[in-house]
Amino acid sequence: GAGDQSGGNHPGMSQAPLVLQPLAQLQVAAASALVCAGDLLYLLADDELLLQRYDLSGVFIDQQPLLAGSLPSAAKARKRLKPDFEMLCQLPDGALLALGSGSTAARRRGVLWHAGVTRVLDLTALYLALESQLQDLNLEGAVVQGEHLWLAQRGNSAGSINALIRLDLTTLLRQLAGDGLDADVLRAVHAVELGTLHGVPLSFTDLCLDAQGRLLFAAAAEATKSSYHDGACLGSAVGCWHAGQVQSLWPLAGEAKIEGLCRVADGSLRLVNDPDSREARSWLYRLVLP
Repeated sequence: GAGDQSGGNHPGMSQAPLVLQPLAQLQVAAASALVCAGDLLYLLADDELLLQRYDLSGVFIDQQPLLAGSLPSAAKARKRLKPDFEMLCQLPDGALLALGSGSTAARRRGVLWHAGVTRVLDLTALYLALESQLQDLNLEGAVVQGEHLWLAQRGNSAGSINALIRLDLTTLLRQLAGDGLDADVLRAVHAVELGTLHGVPLSFTDLCLDAQGRLLFAAAAEATKSSYHDGACLGSAVGCWHAGQVQSLWPLAGEAKIEGLCRVADGSLRLVNDPDSREARSWLYRLVLP
């Protein structure tokens, strides 16, 4: 309505945008996933082969390659060949699982990282099963919740939908002892309506848990009809999905394309943006939800 400052149309959306507190500039240009483990932040960028570690205020600690080799510096070639790691989650044993988006055949790999040791995973069988249910697969978030591992499908292309995908954690852990994941881990796909922000559809970009163990998500309003080509971002939002529906949705002030979020021990959130430019740098932000 006329008094709606948020520019959003979801019934659960708050009116006043929340302000992000910038903490630090990061050493990547396309931050895409974030996990907090103790007093460390683990970060992926979708155009890198690296796992980076920072402290909670964004001070760089170290990095390690997840895949061997290197990517070309030319933008188009880099985009075509990158593994597109858009998801990172911590498993019950402390291992980290990095997953490709699945938006092209080259992006169906994952890496299991545990205490510095990496193992590459083939996700083709699982992703082909998901493609039979979801048009234009583009996975952008992952988190363990109890007996399940959730993935978020980013419905940011024409004809695709936002969805939360429920995987069985026990089956997944058993398959991770092998060399990949297949359709046996799949339990359910839930379509999720996120509405729009400033007239542009919101679509999932990451997942984490709140203090009550409910799903928190980040979503961006990116003006594109493609899961491959970037568009102008008009802003982002953070929301809570619980009991089968979006319970809350908070628009964020500014136009940052938030691509990763996690909760730290004091209950505040850490978020990272992707400026969609190799010349720019991603930022780490802090946010306290109402």
